[in-house]
Amino acid sequence: MTTERARGLWDCNVFVGRRAGRRYAPAYDVDAARLITEMDRLGVAGAMTYHVLAHELAPALGNERLVVEVAGEPRLEPVWVVLPEHTGELPPGDRLVEEMTRHGVRMARMFPSAELSGHRFSLADWCAGTLLGALAEQRIPLILDFTLFRRGEPPWETVWDVCRRHARLPVLLIGVQGRNNRTLYALLAELPNLLIETSGLNVHRGIEDVCRRFGPQRLVFGSGYPVQSMGGAVFQLQRAELDEDDRGLVASGTLRRLLDPTGGGVLDAT
Repeated sequence: MTTERARGLWDCNVFVGRRAGRRYAPAYDVDAARLITEMDRLGVAGAMTYHVLAHELAPALGNERLVVEVAGEPRLEPVWVVLPEHTGELPPGDRLVEEMTRHGVRMARMFPSAELSGHRFSLADWCAGTLLGALAEQRIPLILDFTLFRRGEPPWETVWDVCRRHARLPVLLIGVQGRNNRTLYALLAELPNLLIETSGLNVHRGIEDVCRRFGPQRLVFGSGYPVQSMGGAVFQLQRAELDEDDRGLVASGTLRRLLDPTGGGVLDAT
């Protein structure tokens, strides 16, 4: 068994907490214990975890709750939801990164969209540049979740601008689908710091196609649990026609490299 295989699956896209609205309960009411139970059932070794309150109510409150929720559980790595400092909800970029480091947070997540449940802010440098620059300086991977890939047109120009302006920042797109590939593939060819989470690539041989064209180091396993099935995401990767080293990189190897403070994953290969 290779080293990559032995270290198992790490899910980059889960949350804890209870989503707002009666229609989301109890299926989407998940604490750390329930999350671990589901991971054990499916053989998932660990998960990058954010708190749903940080998305649906207030980032500062949700991030604070998250630290408490995952304390003492090494299989759940905290992911903080972040946004620019102009409203005073979170501190400026440098200070925010210091706080993240102090709490052992090695990944950030943004919901910048003006649609659905997004946080409605611009990723242009005049709004988010200080924060993006601070994350890039420390090579803290950033998950971009536009909550739009299934219902609207992805903001491709925004993705292009962020990755080009902040070339040291690993950017992980959540929810991008295989049917977006006519534009997605052009971006992957030009932006070495752009990566894709796997759960949206639920088209026939979608994972294999990205690996063949761009390499497994551009894909990170994720499920979207509890909104989406963790089991479905695991099955999708298990059944993908990949050699075991490539499967291991998608399963956890690429993520571990991104989280290594001495490296930068795909960035080091460019």
